[in-house]
Amino acid sequence: MIMRCLILLAITLLVFSEVSSTNTNNNGDITWASLPEGQEYSEEKFDGDRFPLDTTWNSIDGFLKFISPGDPPYEIISDAIGGEFVTTDYEPVDYYNEFKDNILGFTVLFAIGIIFIVVFPIVALCFCCCRCCNKCGGTMEQKSSSTCMCCYLIIGLIVSCAFILGGVGTAYSLNNYTADSVETFADDVNSNIDNIVRFVENTNDELSFLVGEQLNYALDQVKIDLNDIGNLVGVPVRDELDNEVGPAITSVKDLATSIDDTYDKLVVVNDTQNELADLYRLFKAKIDQVRASIGNDCSSCSCCSMSGFPDYANDYVSNVDYQDLGVDNGLFPQFAVDQSTNELQGLKDDDLASVAAEGEQTFIDIPETLTNSTQSDIDSISENIEGFQDDIQDAVDDLTSELDSVLDETDKWSSHIDDFGETAQDYDVYRVYMMAGIFGLILLVPIIWLLGLSCGLLGRSSDALPTERGCISNCGGCLLILGAALVFIFGTFLMILTTLPFIIGGPVDRLFCDPFQSGEVYKETVDKKGAIPGVDGYYLSDLLLNDSSIPLKISAILDACENNEAIYTASKLEYLVNISEYLNYKEFMPDIDSQFENITGDFSNIDILPDSGKQTLEEFGNSSVISINFTLFNEELGKDITMDSDDPNDLSVSAAAITDYIDDHGFTGSNESALITMAGYLTDLQSNFIDPMVAKRDALVTALDELQASTTQIEMNVNSTLTEIEAAQTYIDSNIDSLIDSEVSSYSDRVLGYAEQYVNYVNDQVQTEVGRCKPLYNVYEDSLNLICVSLLQSWNSLWFCIGWCLFFMLAGIVYSIKLAKYFRKMQFSEDTYDEIEMSNVNKNGGWIKLPSMDHLYLDHTEHV
Repeated sequence: MIMRCLILLAITLLVFSEVSSTNTNNNGDITWASLPEGQEYSEEKFDGDRFPLDTTWNSIDGFLKFISPGDPPYEIISDAIGGEFVTTDYEPVDYYNEFKDNILGFTVLFAIGIIFIVVFPIVALCFCCCRCCNKCGGTMEQKSSSTCMCCYLIIGLIVSCAFILGGVGTAYSLNNYTADSVETFADDVNSNIDNIVRFVENTNDELSFLVGEQLNYALDQVKIDLNDIGNLVGVPVRDELDNEVGPAITSVKDLATSIDDTYDKLVVVNDTQNELADLYRLFKAKIDQVRASIGNDCSSCSCCSMSGFPDYANDYVSNVDYQDLGVDNGLFPQFAVDQSTNELQGLKDDDLASVAAEGEQTFIDIPETLTNSTQSDIDSISENIEGFQDDIQDAVDDLTSELDSVLDETDKWSSHIDDFGETAQDYDVYRVYMMAGIFGLILLVPIIWLLGLSCGLLGRSSDALPTERGCISNCGGCLLILGAALVFIFGTFLMILTTLPFIIGGPVDRLFCDPFQSGEVYKETVDKKGAIPGVDGYYLSDLLLNDSSIPLKISAILDACENNEAIYTASKLEYLVNISEYLNYKEFMPDIDSQFENITGDFSNIDILPDSGKQTLEEFGNSSVISINFTLFNEELGKDITMDSDDPNDLSVSAAAITDYIDDHGFTGSNESALITMAGYLTDLQSNFIDPMVAKRDALVTALDELQASTTQIEMNVNSTLTEIEAAQTYIDSNIDSLIDSEVSSYSDRVLGYAEQYVNYVNDQVQTEVGRCKPLYNVYEDSLNLICVSLLQSWNSLWFCIGWCLFFMLAGIVYSIKLAKYFRKMQFSEDTYDEIEMSNVNKNGGWIKLPSMDHLYLDHTEHV
């Protein structure tokens, strides 16, 4: 059950997605489909947060802001953009005053670095000469504070080594970061290029969709409606006319039905009347025969003369005449019925229903008539629209081909970048080796110092004389001197590696990256109204839009793109390219309105009732059926059939009376036989003649009533219908042209409304949906990160780490050389002596006074 529900849900979502992505036309109102989704943008982008040591970068950034606190020279940048920056106008003092906050710190530090590079080798040389030529070496005295000084120096050296090790560790960590940056650089750049290409392609696809597929759909709706003018114009006109014409046509149809119905009833009356006349003739002959037979029977017996016997001579006589002897004779009007039947037969043969249907069809065919009579006008409009469609499609094709040619070049760029990336990765290994060598050398110094310090502390005896120190202690002192010597040897080289990258990376960070990353460079130059010489308003709008009053700002464009607005709105391109003007179809089809005004149609063939139909109606209204004397009919049919006194319409009553008469008088023999025969005559006459004639008479009465009901309003209905037909035809002739004009106006609004809807739709899509530029903002931000984070952080971290280590190595030189005399073994010389007072030596927790020693001096390498 759950699986079925999931399948049903999936189908529903699929159908909904298909419906929602399809244009729909709801009686002239188009619901537009969504823009195509396009290609997905690459998610491979530079991670600006992957710098491994934020504290290090914050320190670098803080240091650079400290030495260069001033803002970039935005005025000079503005002058340079405006083409009015002239270097000859500036004196040295002007440069100093203008740029002191920006470059003074960099200049001073660079100068210090150069001085260091020049002076430090001289200092190192002097130091070596002094130590190697026995020219200096310091005193042999050890005062009471020497032990404390030794502790201070040890702590200072350990702290210096710790900072140097921290710098080396930071460098190795950043070295991996730099290697990763080099490895991903080509991919990051190509990812940005791909995103730009995809943005252009997606925007191109969206524009092609709008100007291509959607325009074609709108114009197809126009063509469909143009080919459906019959339904859109003719049907409403016909429906409007039908309010007046419909009842008239219905009346004609009713009269056509009435003719057939009246004729059918006349036929029934005529047939019934003829059958009744035939029965009457048989009855008349039979009743005369019965009277004769009864007279003969009565003459042979004496019963007929007796009191109470029926008066056969008077009772058994026909009281009606159902034969057509002519109206003038005052008898049954069979002639009038025959005449009316013949007349209606002719009217029926005229087939008024068909004639009325033909007239009605001309009215029904108003849409088709309109379509046929306006085909040439519609074809002209269609050709005009197809020409407009072809022009637009050609423009789209030209734009697409130009964009394709530009995008083809990006493949070459990507190929070059891939090659560059591969080359950079190939050579980056040498950078890794060089960095490993440089920082390995730097790492060697604190290791030697720490090793020397360890040996010195482990081998040093507090009660041993300087001349009696052990080899381990002496080795520790030598290692301290060795570490200092390495600094003297490579210090200049390390300062070069600090100064040169610093003087490049520092200004780039402060004068380029910081203002670009914060956006201040735009706000203070091109985005600032009146900041660019020669432009009173906004520079960018003056450059691109030729109107400096428009507030077009790069920072505003970046903010809009960050919010993923459409590029058209973000860049205020409406001031440069008015989409509505390009989609103003009336400029391409200036005579479109007049073409619609020429649509009129020819409706001269509309005749809802031809003359033949009118003539048939008039003949029907004047037919003899309306003059039939139904009173005479009814009077004749209302008469009793016989003159029988017992029951004129039922001779079986008289037959029964004769039978009773026989019983009452007791007749026997021939009299009884004669009377019984007489009763049989009457019974036979009743059952075989009178009863059928009565039934047929009653049927004729019913048929006559129905015929009379049909013919009562014939004349009035015919006259009324003819009047309605005439009024309806006049209404058609008088109003159809104005109705056509009114509906054509609405029809024109509907057809051209597709174009208006399309223009509004395109305007809305271009301003809100087409080319949402968040990908461009991502590319811009990613490019800055690649330059100012990936490359610049690695570059600045190089000089910062080397400079950091060099600074603490210089401190370590002092600590290491001063500590060396506490660990190295002193040597004797007998050439000369100085009285050295070894006092206040700590021995076994106390201080003792050493005696003077002739011919003793301390090795000159003990002091700086």
